[in-house]
Amino acid sequence: MSIGLNAPAAKDRRPGLQWRLGLALILFINVMVTNDGRSQPAERGFSRSAQEPSKPKPAEQNVHPYLEEPLKQLIKQIPELKHVQPTTDQQELPMILRKTGEKVDEFFNNAVDLIANEEIKQERMSVFGVAGGRKPIRDSYLIVRDKEGKEGTFNEYRMDEDGNRVDESGLRRGFLVTSGFALTSADFSPGYQPDSEFRYIGEEKIDGKDSYVVAFAQIPGKAVLTAVMSGPEGVAVELLRQGVAWVDKESFYIVRMRTDLLVRRPEIGLDEQTTKVKFSEVRLADVATPLWLPRDVSVYMRLGKSANRPFEEAFLNEHHYTNYRRYRVSTRMVAPQ
Repeated sequence: MSIGLNAPAAKDRRPGLQWRLGLALILFINVMVTNDGRSQPAERGFSRSAQEPSKPKPAEQNVHPYLEEPLKQLIKQIPELKHVQPTTDQQELPMILRKTGEKVDEFFNNAVDLIANEEIKQERMSVFGVAGGRKPIRDSYLIVRDKEGKEGTFNEYRMDEDGNRVDESGLRRGFLVTSGFALTSADFSPGYQPDSEFRYIGEEKIDGKDSYVVAFAQIPGKAVLTAVMSGPEGVAVELLRQGVAWVDKESFYIVRMRTDLLVRRPEIGLDEQTTKVKFSEVRLADVATPLWLPRDVSVYMRLGKSANRPFEEAFLNEHHYTNYRRYRVSTRMVAPQ
């Protein structure tokens, strides 16, 4: 099973800051950012691709995202909302989306090369319980912007103590590899907000601070920023998302986020995929604004029965990040002997 990104071709790019993104799913994730050279940060941001989105599939035409549910039903699906103070007034929603979108674009405009300590716990489960667990993996997690200026590419990947990439090690042992969590706020970028519908749920305290709670769901046939996942038979399908974001009322940074599949994908046996991200503030001496980066992440994926899988199977990855710092590559000249 593999994953790719449904991204616009280079000839379809519009002027402005454009990007490619794979969102907290499996395998390798990257982001491409193109800067048009304008110097004012307030004028920079993400632009929608000129690529036409694919037409809604039959299973997507009558989809009902969970943001349409009454609050009581929504809390059953998302227990994290059990302490929310609900609202039915949507007048504040445009303001919340505008200010949150500004912070999302600010993050991508100001992001620098970073490295953090990462600990991963992986489990592979079946109807009989845990089918295969692993001891915690400890590695270095990198968020790297390859180029600056006109064009740049963000990559998230892992290294061992010797500097070797280790993303494929889990796949060889029958586990899923998950990454891309620093980029999960992308749906709230102003350039991509038109691809989703939003609902202001209410307010909730997160770590003792008040936050706005906003649900979203991508719109089938309109969303451009979609991931593509391929099953064992080579069938490739697009994955649409829905989710909930907790936005700090004072700073308008996203402090928590949960995303779920909007539509099941029985073609590849994918019944469920949930990613939960807790962000924390990271301040660097040479970066003017704080960076809100993943601290704790859990990814749950459930695969149903299929011709190649006689039983249900599920995977759970839990990630913990500490000690974010600048990542700099240094070289040393050695004189010939």
